[in-house]
Amino acid sequence: MRTKKSSNSNMRFLFGSVFFFATIILSVLMFTYYAMREAWRKSPDRDFVYTVSFSQDFAGRNYSVYLDDSLLYLGNPFNSDTVIRVKRYVTEERVNVAGIDTVIKVPHFTSSSSLFVVDGETNVPTIVNVREYNNIHLKLKNSKVETEMQ
Repeated sequence: MRTKKSSNSNMRFLFGSVFFFATIILSVLMFTYYAMREAWRKSPDRDFVYTVSFSQDFAGRNYSVYLDDSLLYLGNPFNSDTVIRVKRYVTEERVNVAGIDTVIKVPHFTSSSSLFVVDGETNVPTIVNVREYNNIHLKLKNSKVETEMQ
């Protein structure tokens, strides 16, 4: 009878140890997953897409849409059902600094970019800072461009 008690005790200890180590491994895996997911969200290289949409007020008018110095859309006449999607990207440029060739990374369409909506008839631009908003809806009110950003 004594051997049976010790065998039961050993089996309980074995199952408890296996459960304990499985819990530790699961905890480490969950921590790693959530830490990497959070780091991916905060990564500057992740895909960030600006979506620019227009209200029906733009139909039949002449407008140009720029993001920084890049022409995104030239409507003559403007189609109000147009949706523009622009992705952030980084280019590498070779630069010679003090006789040393180096490569610098140049980000395009960052949070400090500006969206320019230029009236084709008056050439009056409306400037909107895009910041970290990725959905931009443009509408006309009293011939002035207004924005809704999300």
